[in-house]
Amino acid sequence: MVDAGLLLAAFMLPFLAILLAMPRFMKYLRMSGRVVDDVHKTPPTKVPCPVGPLLFIGALVGEVFVYLAFGSLIPLVVVGGAGIAFAVGIVDDLFVLGGKTKPLLLVFAAAPLVVAALLQSGVYDASIAFPLLGSTGAHFTIYTLLVVAAFPIVANAFNMMDSFNGQISGFTVLTSLALLFAVVLRATFDSGYSLARVASVLPLVAISGAFYIFNRFPSQAFDGDSGALMLGAIFATLAVTSGVEIAAIIAIVPAILNSFYTLSSARGFVERRRMTTRPTRLGEDGKLYASMEKSAPTTLIRLILLSGPLDEQGVVREVLLLTAVSCLLSCATSVLTWVH
Repeated sequence: MVDAGLLLAAFMLPFLAILLAMPRFMKYLRMSGRVVDDVHKTPPTKVPCPVGPLLFIGALVGEVFVYLAFGSLIPLVVVGGAGIAFAVGIVDDLFVLGGKTKPLLLVFAAAPLVVAALLQSGVYDASIAFPLLGSTGAHFTIYTLLVVAAFPIVANAFNMMDSFNGQISGFTVLTSLALLFAVVLRATFDSGYSLARVASVLPLVAISGAFYIFNRFPSQAFDGDSGALMLGAIFATLAVTSGVEIAAIIAIVPAILNSFYTLSSARGFVERRRMTTRPTRLGEDGKLYASMEKSAPTTLIRLILLSGPLDEQGVVREVLLLTAVSCLLSCATSVLTWVH
């Protein structure tokens, strides 16, 4: 009963922090002139941005509570990685970093995780558990190099899913729930698994869920790169520390494919605000159309729109449907991995 109360508090504290503070923070951004055009509206509307700082505060509240309640190092590692990714993102929000600079800086978001693993055993297992096949052998150096490489990939994949009203928040809600399912399942069937790892996932579910209320169509707030990169870094940290990497990867397949399509067609890392040709265009009827220009980058949205134009809500619905399918496959993977 005590553990259930602590788990509920780990969710409710960050959820309420975002829910109650967001209206005032949005008002502050408007008064400070921190608004951007919602370019997929006719005419464009002004939306407060970035609310990434508030999302970080919400994550901080939740993870610090988990640390105090369970005494685990894991939530502090989550905060450390989130803080570095947030710092990179807020600099990009304010000054616009180069397309290659941002991924390089995001490598440092893995530093708290690696340092913690060097100082204390058990922060993460240097092996990967596959469904049906079991776990690989442990190799700390190789696994750690893969972890360091994964952080900019996952963080940027989340950032590239932040294009339309409710897209990044809805995507994070679904994928964090799939991650939570994997962690709960492992905790159920692995007697040596710490309940703190389950609690550490709950703030991510909470802040993304609360943010969705303000980010869904029509958006009242945008997170900015500071929010999207931070969400990706938290997801990556939790996947590694929880030892559910394969299930986590499957859950975010739409984001990974979107990132791969974009990078391959753009021939490398290009800051999206500096792209000369957009992958989609807004028609006079208010619907989105796939760009037919050869120089336009190939994105998941553009591929969806090749079958016909959709309004913004329709586009996001298709993306979230794909994400939901990936999350269901992720849950199936978790069952095949941990239910014996």
